[in-house]
Amino acid sequence: MHILTKIFIVLVTLLAVAMVPLVATYTTNESSYRAKYREADDQRVVATTRANDAEHTLSTQRLEMQKELDAKDSVIGTLRSDQSNTRVTIETLQAQVGRLEAQLAQSNANLQALLSASEVNSEMKQRFVSENYDLRNELVSAERVVMEMEDLLNDANFAKEEANRGKEKAEEERHNIEKQLDTLQVQLDSYFSKYGALASTSVVETGIAPDRALTSTVLTVSRSNDDVLVEINAGSRDGVKKGWIMTVGKDGTFLGRLQVEKVDINRSIGRVTLEDSSRGLVVPGVTVSAVQGRN
Repeated sequence: MHILTKIFIVLVTLLAVAMVPLVATYTTNESSYRAKYREADDQRVVATTRANDAEHTLSTQRLEMQKELDAKDSVIGTLRSDQSNTRVTIETLQAQVGRLEAQLAQSNANLQALLSASEVNSEMKQRFVSENYDLRNELVSAERVVMEMEDLLNDANFAKEEANRGKEKAEEERHNIEKQLDTLQVQLDSYFSKYGALASTSVVETGIAPDRALTSTVLTVSRSNDDVLVEINAGSRDGVKKGWIMTVGKDGTFLGRLQVEKVDINRSIGRVTLEDSSRGLVVPGVTVSAVQGRN
């Protein structure tokens, strides 16, 4: 065998012997590193979950605090308005108190002048002293009246604000209903001019006229064998009664008549008549109106 071949074999053997410890060390370290990696990844997942929970809790607390701030701002605005009205009343009453104090001062001055005058007899002195006490009593009574009127003023302002809000809401609803009625009347006049008066079947004899004006919306429509049933978003709490005759329309176009057959707390079901596909069919979202005293 050649000498170089022998040397090569010896080198390969030495290299193989040297690599055995390296392979063993690598295998041991790989298992250790893998365990550490898994432990670190578990800790990261736990930390991420805690961070998400903390962020959700913080968001909830922020929302609650914002609601409290909005409520307090509303209360502050109301109190400022009441304070302004009360200040005007207090200034008026203070002016009255000032006049009484001026009268009292004048009485005191008159009393001092009378006391300094030797010719003033005891009867005159007693009379002015009595007037002085009367003015003092009137001043105390006036201050008591001021406090009572402040309490009454606060109560009256609160009641007035509630009444104004109710009045504005009622006027807005009445205005909307009047606009819808005007639009329906224009469409009805146009229909009369184009097609003539309605046939006798347009009058529903079995229904009853509503006792109030009301506007609602169709929620669902059910059709079967030329029978059309609809559900509206108004019920007994809105004043709807069984047998009511209401008008169905869309953007001022007459679509039919609705006779209420079933009434729930906030929903009602009725049957549609006089529906004509040439004018349009009753679908969810169209308007249902009740006119007081008209069916």
